[in-house]
Amino acid sequence: MFDPMRRFTWNPQKRPTDAGAHEPFEELTRVALSRPVETEGGVLRAGAMGTVVGVYRGGAAYEVEFVKPFHTVATVMPDAIRHARA
Repeated sequence: MFDPMRRFTWNPQKRPTDAGAHEPFEELTRVALSRPVETEGGVLRAGAMGTVVGVYRGGAAYEVEFVKPFHTVATVMPDAIRHARA
């Protein structure tokens, strides 16, 4: 269940481990959410497709623009996105 009072703490010094390592996405890559993500405009469901518009610390986090189901830009962690299937 979603808890709106839960805060996310990001540690920029913590890097992905070998078990959770991923190949960084480049800007303008089409991606899809692998899990729901909360934004100011609402919750984006798993499967929502967007475009990477910013890369933080070599892939520690991404800025992704979504158009559907509503327009928003969200900062997402690498484990929350995957390459979009055409």
